[in-house]
Amino acid sequence: MKSTKFFTRAFIISLLGMHIGLQAHAAVWTASNSWDQGWEDKYSEWVKTSFNEDIFVKGQYKGISTDCADAVYTSRAIFAFENRLPFVILDPSGGDSKISNKMSRWDGDSEGNKFREFVDYVNEMTDTKSLPRDTYPVAISREFVRAGAIWSRPRIAQKNFFSFLFHTTIKEDPGHAELVKDVTETGAIQLIGSTVPAAVRPLISTSSLVFMPVETTTGLRKWIQPSGYEQKPEQLPGYSMEQFKMGVPEVTATYGKNNAESVSSTPQRNIDTWSKEIQTRLQLRAEDKDEALQRYGTNLCNLVQARVDVIRKAEQARIALNGQCMNADDYDSYSTPSRDKRIVATIDQMVSVGGGFSFIPGGRLEKVKKFMQNCPPVQITAEKSLSLGDIASAYNSSKVSSNPNDSLEARWGLSATQSPNSCPTY
Repeated sequence: MKSTKFFTRAFIISLLGMHIGLQAHAAVWTASNSWDQGWEDKYSEWVKTSFNEDIFVKGQYKGISTDCADAVYTSRAIFAFENRLPFVILDPSGGDSKISNKMSRWDGDSEGNKFREFVDYVNEMTDTKSLPRDTYPVAISREFVRAGAIWSRPRIAQKNFFSFLFHTTIKEDPGHAELVKDVTETGAIQLIGSTVPAAVRPLISTSSLVFMPVETTTGLRKWIQPSGYEQKPEQLPGYSMEQFKMGVPEVTATYGKNNAESVSSTPQRNIDTWSKEIQTRLQLRAEDKDEALQRYGTNLCNLVQARVDVIRKAEQARIALNGQCMNADDYDSYSTPSRDKRIVATIDQMVSVGGGFSFIPGGRLEKVKKFMQNCPPVQITAEKSLSLGDIASAYNSSKVSSNPNDSLEARWGLSATQSPNSCPTY
């Protein structure tokens, strides 16, 4: 989520830009090429080979701060900048106005500095809510689901009786977006992306799909080229709504008197069926059990290691408040319900594939822990580290807290019991 200060700064930049624009006319960069299928192929290859975990922590683009949507938009901007292609997105403030490389408000700086300022501006103005206007859903095939495609869901805000009565909003399932980094020959979608709060950080890699598209602004998507904004979505290459109909389990008929066939209820789409159908559509060969477990183990390691920095910053913020509760913005930045849900879902995937049967509580998890052993110790503080297996056990026992008002020990499931704090949740 972008905080109010970002939009205030963006507004000020906009006013300054109006003044500067009266005197300056130089674009951020001049586009000498145009997007076509050939450039889309090159963009896909660039994401696969060059848009790596360390792109914002070293090298030419070191120091760029990102959250999840920022990393997605910035990937497209970097490639366009380096290859003299146009970068055009809809202005999230509304209407049909555009944000593009032709903007001239940063005239006077070097081109590299102008690009940095432009990226900061784009990232302040955009989020997961703006992505649906700059992308469109695609058919599930290796032609369109490949490196450079977007995997996105918007923030879902849900109201209930109490939120209506007290004029508050209960937020759940925060918006998230990642880039497809690659699709393996077994059909697993490798993803790369950032997270919240916005910061300079290494990107996170995973192949863990733990949510399915539930409405048409979500899911696997492709960038709209500058000329595409003038076209109807169904006219764009690869446009398809099929992923929103996938994921319905097969129904086994039941038989009653007179051997009559009957189905008690219409089956609902579910994430397990959806994920398997996606992978089957994309695979060149089947994935065996050990491959799947090794992949899930790597996913789990990456997801947990990425959680460390968020919990560390949350603990610093909690201590600085000296017993006071976090406000809504800080709670939103430092709580981890979506992240923890993804970790739990990945553990469940491992157990489902390799856990077999056990009468012992936690016994099924123990059977797959050998696939977690390649993960280095998780350094939760300078003095203390935990094994991935121990963290998985804490999650499996529901000991891990997503609440940033809880202690660091509770956030990692180290407290014997979790004493509920009296702070509000948002």
